[in-house]
Amino acid sequence: MWVGYDDGGALVFNGDERAYLGEPGSSYEYWVTVPPHQFDALRRALAADVLDLVCAHVGGIMARGERTWLDDHGIERGFRSY
Repeated sequence: MWVGYDDGGALVFNGDERAYLGEPGSSYEYWVTVPPHQFDALRRALAADVLDLVCAHVGGIMARGERTWLDDHGIERGFRSY
């Protein structure tokens, strides 16, 4: 499986089903293309589990400082301390 951008800026998933079919000689390659105007919908779909996304990037977020990182990205936040 490979994912990247094509020359027009679309996101392209490229795969080879050879490993999944289990029959010699029966394979196919495929491309699934998501046009740029669908990127917001894709972001919303991936953000469904925002905790996983934050955990994947926590090193960079914490290194910058959580409040600073959120502020830099225009993300509203609260803060409490005692």
